Amino acid sequence: MRPLLITVGSRGDVQPYLALARGLLAAGHRPVLAAPRRFEPLAAGHGVEFVPLNDEMLSLQDSAKGQGVRAAITAARSVKPMMHRLLDDQAALTARQADVVVYHPKSLGGPYIAERLGVPALAGLLLPLYLPTSAFASPILPVRAPHALNRASWRIASAIEAPYRGIVRAWRAGALGLESGFRPLADLVREGGVLHAWSPHLLPAPDDWPASAHPTGFWTMPADDGWTPPERLARFLEEGEPPVYIGFGSSVSGDPEALTATVLEAVRLAGRRAVLATGWGALRPGTERDGVLVIEEVPHDWLLPRVAVAVHHGGIGTVAAALRAGVPQVVRPFMGDQPFWADRLHRLGVAPAPVTGRLTAERLAAAIGDAEKSAPAAARALAGRVSAEDGVAAAVARITGSR
Repeated sequence: MRPLLITVGSRGDVQPYLALARGLLAAGHRPVLAAPRRFEPLAAGHGVEFVPLNDEMLSLQDSAKGQGVRAAITAARSVKPMMHRLLDDQAALTARQADVVVYHPKSLGGPYIAERLGVPALAGLLLPLYLPTSAFASPILPVRAPHALNRASWRIASAIEAPYRGIVRAWRAGALGLESGFRPLADLVREGGVLHAWSPHLLPAPDDWPASAHPTGFWTMPADDGWTPPERLARFLEEGEPPVYIGFGSSVSGDPEALTATVLEAVRLAGRRAVLATGWGALRPGTERDGVLVIEEVPHDWLLPRVAVAVHHGGIGTVAAALRAGVPQVVRPFMGDQPFWADRLHRLGVAPAPVTGRLTAERLAAAIGDAEKSAPAAARALAGRVSAEDGVAAAVARITGSR
């Protein structure tokens, strides 16, 4: 088969698709991965054929990060022209042959590329987003909904897409020549095929989902046994007891310096060593104190098995890595689906209650202590079940059976 995989966004949106491409390649297929230009070296390192897509929006996010409200407003005005260019790059994919398209909804163009090619389209979802259920509310709903409104809450996915619908409609007609029969992305996802790329041990399919929507397991890259840690990180880990890992990825607190100060004080109150990952700027690097190592980033699958507790924002990529590592978790959610996953981890016993509301050093220190006392056994048990899954193989089987 010649599967075409289309994804946009940060590394957390791209890496699962790269893992899927590797799995398809290993199974004897010829996948092509279309993703933001900056990830071309990553794909090349794994032998995956790559088509670069416009990544101006990632660059815009980088430049606006931490620059305040005015910069954010200015950045927002640039989004629509960038979206036009991103969609035009996707339109060029129709010159290729493909048997199936697997797409991230953020791409906006994925199902229409499949329509133009006349092949099946499968939405590859890293979180529940489009298939309604009465079992729980949409994970991206910004407020808690009464149980009776669970199914209705899933309409929010359509609302997120709505501002770009006019752009997509015009692009579909102009660039793809598909003038009639336009249908919104949300409708196409709900009625088409879906690959849910998370572990059923984290979130099983509710009873009102079809069997085809049952989660495959995480799409995970194989462990990079050849990765070598920086000397100062290796030395820090060897010099004392396993530290606490603290990293909030690209989440935005509004005041990275204050968040960093709170985290450092919490570590001191907990009496623990710590590795702080600054990531995309949620934490700001500063003067390191005794027992604290500040790094920009490090592969989670390498580091997390070597720590005592993982403190993070609740992004699904970090959640998955911490589950595989069998390490207790503390979640300080900021936005989007993060509160949803934080609640799931607490219900499974691998994390204390999420640290929501006003964050103080005392509350964070207490949560770290609770995680160390109450969660290790559950975390180890769940790690065994999650690690036994092969989500990529399950997804490959569904893709190859989609024709």
